[in-house]
Amino acid sequence: MVKTIDLKQALSCLDFPDLDRNLFSSPKWFDVIQKTYGTRFEVKYIERQGRVDSYIVYSIVHNFLEWKICMCSYCDYSDGFVKDVQDWKELFDSLKRDYPKYRIAIRNLRDDLVRGCGLFHVLSKERFHILDLRPSLNEIWGRAHDSHKAAVNQAGRKGVVVKRCGKEDLKKFYHLHLNVRKNKYHIFPQPFKFFENIWDVYMESGQGFLLGAFDAQGDFIGGNIYLVCGNTFYYKFNTSKYQALDLRPNNILFWEGIKLGKELGLSFLDLGSSGFEQTGLIRFKDHAGAKGMEITHLGYHPADYKFSQKRILRVFTWLFTRPWVPDFMVRIGSKIIYPYLA
Repeated sequence: MVKTIDLKQALSCLDFPDLDRNLFSSPKWFDVIQKTYGTRFEVKYIERQGRVDSYIVYSIVHNFLEWKICMCSYCDYSDGFVKDVQDWKELFDSLKRDYPKYRIAIRNLRDDLVRGCGLFHVLSKERFHILDLRPSLNEIWGRAHDSHKAAVNQAGRKGVVVKRCGKEDLKKFYHLHLNVRKNKYHIFPQPFKFFENIWDVYMESGQGFLLGAFDAQGDFIGGNIYLVCGNTFYYKFNTSKYQALDLRPNNILFWEGIKLGKELGLSFLDLGSSGFEQTGLIRFKDHAGAKGMEITHLGYHPADYKFSQKRILRVFTWLFTRPWVPDFMVRIGSKIIYPYLA
């Protein structure tokens, strides 16, 4: 029998195996998301012999734009801990019974069972990269592309210095992050509160780091946010100043992140996912020596499903990311719109 329980209650009274297997299934990450967006998370699980044997964590999206069950909102990927295909079918049937008018979306990476169970169709695919930190630094450096190594060296010659930053530099990071999202990608940045919550949950406990790149004059020209979960370092956010790209801050920031991951004794560096249209970002990750693979986004919708009204979001996003819109208006827009991007 499939049982359902609120995530917070579940974490206080049940033992879920392998919950910290990656960042996006970890209680700390769910805590950040709930504090920022008020997202509702639940757990469906199958218990055998007094123990949780299979389970999925999912978010419930119910607003004027769409009704959706997502595994999970605001996550690069989220693999279920499900024992076999039969358990997936039982969990899926339980979701359909509880939410007959909702579509279901799964951001999947390593769970071969859900990809092969025949219950879902492919929505889209993305490129995912991971770098093995277990070899020596010399070996990792040797596997990087010559152009990447040249850029790291160039940054050093031009006086770029990378430092571990305090919370006072978080606003500098966010200023660049907002401008890159607005002016290059024409999308909303996450609200500043999101990064404050990441700081409080991860940095304050020594499980997160903001590395900042500073030019020869001491100006902040780029930053990377790294988070720790299990044996893996997560390259979660990167930003840089457009006018300083010739100083190669992104390359030296990434190399210093590798060195920090090695210092912490971690085994892998998760570089996250990239859309196939993000050819420059994919090339950067390839040249850094990371291994690429696919993330598959799976879905299901009932026959009478009313498709989402995301065109409203597209218009709102287009309007607020025009070059003439001041940054404070973009920040206000992000607070309004981001809870609807679940």
